[in-house]
Amino acid sequence: MKKSTLNAIMYGVIIVLVIAIVVTGVKLSTRPKIIVEEESSSVVSVKEEITFFEENSEEVSLADIVARAKILDDNINVRTGPGTDFDRLGSAYYGNTFEYISQSHDGWTKIKYDNTVAYVFSEYVELIPMVMNVEGEYTEYLGAGAPSVDEMTVWEDETGTPAPGGDAEGTAAPETAAPAPADGNQGEVTQN
Repeated sequence: MKKSTLNAIMYGVIIVLVIAIVVTGVKLSTRPKIIVEEESSSVVSVKEEITFFEENSEEVSLADIVARAKILDDNINVRTGPGTDFDRLGSAYYGNTFEYISQSHDGWTKIKYDNTVAYVFSEYVELIPMVMNVEGEYTEYLGAGAPSVDEMTVWEDETGTPAPGGDAEGTAAPETAAPAPADGNQGEVTQN
């Protein structure tokens, strides 16, 4: 090739590069600015709380607060009875919430699953106070007066029937407390 042809090709490449640089500069200067904000987890939780209170700005009665069973792991078996010998109805996944019915004494939580009474192993369940929002969906109640887990727990008696006021040992709450012995001795403690 002649020297003049090589010079013409070089000038052509240089002109194309200059045009590309100018076009890129124009594109960069006219694009919308993107502002990246890093949020800490505390900022996100504050925003979530604000959103919750905006959604639930109407007054909530304590009678509107219900206990819901929130699943704490993925692919948890939902069964027809309180034990692994019972048939599987399906699976529950992290974050799913179900209508809470009661606790059994052998470590199972009774819930409503697809309009059927069902059981999940209690180790994978947390009781959460929730209220129904205007869209008919349950959201966690974070306001004042939310009941504690102990206040929301309903224990079953030996027959599997929820016993309001019962406790983890299966004893119903006494109507009136028995007076303490005069000598102050509470009696011998035995392990069941």
